[in-house]
Amino acid sequence: MKKRLIIVLSALIMLSLIAANAFADGSPETLKSNLENADFYVQDGILYEFDTLKLASEGKLLTCFGNNAGSAYLILNLPPAPEQDSAPGNPERGWDPELPCAYDDPDVENAPANPYFSPAGIHFKLRQDEAVVVITKLPDPCKYWSFIAYDMFVAQQEGKDYSNQKGFFGIGDEETGLYHTIFGSIGAPVNMLNARHDGESAFGTNTVIVLCANSEVRDRILESLEQAGYPESMVNVMEIPADVYRMGLERGKDTFNLFGRISQPEDREAYNAYMEGLAENAAVFRVTPKTEAKPAPFPVRELKPRGTGVHEAGMIDSFTANLDGIRQAIIEKYAADYDYEELTTEISIIDGMTAYTNDVNANGDVHDAAYLFTPDFELTSDEDFVVVYGVNHANTGKARYFNAVLHARPLLNGVCTVFDSMMPGSADEFLRADAQGKDDFYVYKMAREQTDEHTAIIPYSTGNEQGKFYGVDNEKPVFMLFRIYLDESGVGASYYELVNDRVIVFHKK
Repeated sequence: MKKRLIIVLSALIMLSLIAANAFADGSPETLKSNLENADFYVQDGILYEFDTLKLASEGKLLTCFGNNAGSAYLILNLPPAPEQDSAPGNPERGWDPELPCAYDDPDVENAPANPYFSPAGIHFKLRQDEAVVVITKLPDPCKYWSFIAYDMFVAQQEGKDYSNQKGFFGIGDEETGLYHTIFGSIGAPVNMLNARHDGESAFGTNTVIVLCANSEVRDRILESLEQAGYPESMVNVMEIPADVYRMGLERGKDTFNLFGRISQPEDREAYNAYMEGLAENAAVFRVTPKTEAKPAPFPVRELKPRGTGVHEAGMIDSFTANLDGIRQAIIEKYAADYDYEELTTEISIIDGMTAYTNDVNANGDVHDAAYLFTPDFELTSDEDFVVVYGVNHANTGKARYFNAVLHARPLLNGVCTVFDSMMPGSADEFLRADAQGKDDFYVYKMAREQTDEHTAIIPYSTGNEQGKFYGVDNEKPVFMLFRIYLDESGVGASYYELVNDRVIVFHKK
């Protein structure tokens, strides 16, 4: 085990040295030296792709967190804090232990380990004066990218019954304490519309992200960044309001993380190169004052309100007649050979702080998006299929992009997706020939086989060469989840200004 850890730590050091050459102006190694000279402990972490379907298929992940099929996730992996135990893994399941802290005084009693969750290191406790610094290259042109901080797991409240709570997922033991998932966003995301970065574009340039809960520590880190060649004009500070969240290393304190999202790159080869070069083009540091700083908490910042005051239904000519006509035409096309069930959609995810204060799972929300979902249903034969239809939110300005994703339970693995870029022309056959604004609507099918140009294939789980959680078999519970990203005001649309997407499930008679 010691030999393996030495190899891994050596690899981290090499990656840090490589990363030092990936930035034209600033130097991660200079920053690290500056921070150490400013009386901080500095430990290396990693930024890497978080492929939930792959990890789940390998048995290394217990949930896919409702992954957005067709989009990618980035995630941090950090070592424990100084004087904190590292969590042991489970060799029988292929779960690696956490990397140990590089600073451990044998005469000091350590804080308990983080409650174990595989892959190790993706969630971490933070002292109120600790910070995480990420220096990274940004994705090349794509429809959407963002980074957002999350409160990942919180302690289960003593005496509270969570067994019937929607989305409950528990981890931990008697030593670490029992925890459950919150996965709630903290504050506003850093995205391609608001990010501070070098260069002229929010694509392909460099940025710095500082995650912290102490304004004094922030100022000290900003000074070290400036001296290392990273001006404040390219630094994004993600503030954790320490008076709200449970900071600290003790048993029962909250755990955190930083997630990245990338959707619909323009150049697939450039995207692949970016993902392959993540470790080389990013430097990640856990920064801990050697002497604990006095609390200097941030306030809870205002989020830009959702909504423009204009409902989507009022933006489309002959809205009701056209949508009713689409529904009737879909049913008439298939009803002779199929039974069908019509599913309504409703709000599926609440904002992170609301979830946190209610002690419920936010399921990885982000203020950039609105989320709608259906009740569960099943495909009972290979001839069954799903039709999603409604308003093209990208045409109305309620979305920079939106999609419909079929998810499977119990791991919440997204297996089939339809993006708005695929939808133009899809509603034409279901509208009158003289209907105006046909591209304001869409109709798309999800099925086992390709029947027309507006059909997305639902892969099977059994025999799937990529892995069993890249698909879903018949007679398994599934649901549709719609993501609606960034209205014209630059945040997620108001749920009360949207025409909810609709779903019809057809079962072969």
